[in-house]
Amino acid sequence: MNKHPLIEALESSGAVAEPAFKEAINSLHLKNNAKVLDVACGIGTQAKLFIERYPQIHITGIDIVDECIQYAKKLNNSYIEKDSCIFEKKDMNNLKFADNTFDLVWCCNGLWPGSPENGCPAEEPYKILEDMVRITKPGGQIAILFFSSQHLLQGYSKLEAELTNTNAALGPTDTKKSELHFMKTPLWLKNSGLANIKAKTFAVDIQAPMSEIQKAGAHFLMYHLYAQAEYEIPKNRWEVFKKITDINSKKYILNQEEYSGFFTYTMYTGIKNK
Repeated sequence: MNKHPLIEALESSGAVAEPAFKEAINSLHLKNNAKVLDVACGIGTQAKLFIERYPQIHITGIDIVDECIQYAKKLNNSYIEKDSCIFEKKDMNNLKFADNTFDLVWCCNGLWPGSPENGCPAEEPYKILEDMVRITKPGGQIAILFFSSQHLLQGYSKLEAELTNTNAALGPTDTKKSELHFMKTPLWLKNSGLANIKAKTFAVDIQAPMSEIQKAGAHFLMYHLYAQAEYEIPKNRWEVFKKITDINSKKYILNQEEYSGFFTYTMYTGIKNK
């Protein structure tokens, strides 16, 4: 039985991004018995990383996609049996939890402002953040992560610059209001009443030889970022991109013995006043 395309995408992209997630999770220094909410938890891979790092916490994962929740339950079945985590289908626009419930609210790649028609949760982040603050305990923290930059096309810097500046690649980062750009998250957190706001970026190096799932993750990133940009760059430049990202091509960039690249995630955190 074939997997849901979203599941395959989250598996491969999560595998290649795992070093960044681990480093970000480790930097949070959670206490034993902390209660964590993973908003837009996807297939539960980050929840699993949390429990592996902090075995004494309890994490609740929520997502709006049924297939993701079912996969997350299977992936974390042993932890569910130990009462370390639960997964529920919920909409992040309607966080039905009691006030002051969680020590940490974590949201990775889930708070992109934009049209719901384009897969974003809301045009602006503030209503969701208001709810996140409400359910966070005094002294607890909120951590918002975004995929923030990449250099994937080794040896083709000009081509990658062209592709990166297309509407297709900019996607939700290209907002009409500059204050809604994801790098304005510190402003969002400040306006939501949080204190001690910090930003930290985590880099992931990609280097050959890679495992098949890492290669699939790197390929997914290139495809996800650039594959819809065909009509925004000159045809001859697009042909070069197709050739170096075609898995059947001798020029396939991820099969080059000397291949290396990187991408980053940036985490923004804030503390709820006591």
